Amino acid sequence: MKKRLSYLLALCISFSTLVLPACTDSGLGKRGENVLRVASWDEYICEGGEDSYVENSRPLYEEFEDWYFEQTGQEITVEYVPLQDNETMYNKIKMGDDYDLLCPSEYMIMKLAKEGKLQKFPQEFFDTSVKTNYYAKNVSSYIKGVFDGLHIDEQSTLTDYAAGYMWGTTGFVFNRNEISPDIMTDWDAFTSSACERKITAKDNVRDSYFVGLGLYYQDELNALRDDLDRGNITLHDYQTTLSRMMNDTSETTMNAVKKKLIALRQNVYGLETDEGKLDVAYGRLDASYQWSGDAVYILDVADEREDESLDLAYTIPKSASNLWFDGWVMMDGIDEKTKNAAMAFVNFLSIPENVVRNMYYIGYTSCIGGDEVFDYVTETYGAEDSDKDTAEYDLSYFFGDGYTLTTPQEQTYKQLFAQYPPATDIHRLVVMTPFDKKTNERANRMWTNIK
Repeated sequence: MKKRLSYLLALCISFSTLVLPACTDSGLGKRGENVLRVASWDEYICEGGEDSYVENSRPLYEEFEDWYFEQTGQEITVEYVPLQDNETMYNKIKMGDDYDLLCPSEYMIMKLAKEGKLQKFPQEFFDTSVKTNYYAKNVSSYIKGVFDGLHIDEQSTLTDYAAGYMWGTTGFVFNRNEISPDIMTDWDAFTSSACERKITAKDNVRDSYFVGLGLYYQDELNALRDDLDRGNITLHDYQTTLSRMMNDTSETTMNAVKKKLIALRQNVYGLETDEGKLDVAYGRLDASYQWSGDAVYILDVADEREDESLDLAYTIPKSASNLWFDGWVMMDGIDEKTKNAAMAFVNFLSIPENVVRNMYYIGYTSCIGGDEVFDYVTETYGAEDSDKDTAEYDLSYFFGDGYTLTTPQEQTYKQLFAQYPPATDIHRLVVMTPFDKKTNERANRMWTNIK
């Protein structure tokens, strides 16, 4: 396996907050001419430098400015604004901060679209005969199918409003030398005595409520999966019921979930968002609930440390888990010139070589498929001639028929599994839908009481 990671960078992240030199939201207000204001997350785009796939390259948003001039003859300046989370983004928009292009998660995309804050991508964006429409030409058919199936309203789907950027799952990173894999198979790992004060959960209401639903419905979810395996129900009925249960916000269910989360809170070491990423990699904790991209980062750091006391793995709960997406969306009200620049930015990031640079730098999995991305996955996770214990890993659901990777056996529960879960696990993943206003208020009150 061939993958570089800056150990020094990992140490810096564990003790400080990175400040991106061109990424500030100071002075945000009215839109200006020849400026594209892009709001996304910290450490979520290739910043170039020594730790880039292309060593000592510039940040991709700066390279876009040159590429855009080459394509159009027009100058553009990108103001790239890193934000903490979806709720921070939403609150800044409500307070009047002006952005042109955003990269929220799927439930926030649906919320913003329903509130009329977004505009649809025009049909010409999806025209694969246009040379520079790299997104339409390269997006994975799996991702496109999921987006097409997520309805904003009766006439619109997620595809109309969003271009996929990164995707993944949520699950457990844990040290197999300290906790048996048998303990970490499902949601009840959070309340297991084997994990008492050894595991962390997420410090936000959306991910934690999803966990609570998993704990509450675990037995029913597993019985539902058994019905599917026996052929008693169709895959469509299984996934419909799965989504209904894992998005249940009735008062009765929320009260039951609250009890589950109280029990969780009493058993876990603590709650974290980003600051706890390295605790497992350094052996300070034995397990942590993570987004798959952060799981890859944790595993990479642990690999570079070469600590023999650590044998880290990533797993997703067998009863159900979260399928998440971050996607590029255009704010309603931007002018035609800015809209063209926004679409060009999305297409620039969808050029295969830029996809690889982003994946290498941030550790998350792109929504883009294609041969160059598969070659990068092979370069990163493919078995070497010296590897004796290998497995055939089928990636055809994402890249197309015939795309299978020979990988070291351990990658079936490490980084490769985190980046591309096997097809056998995809059907039990659930997309979170947005809370309405009243539900959001109830959920926030519940979460405040639990924390």
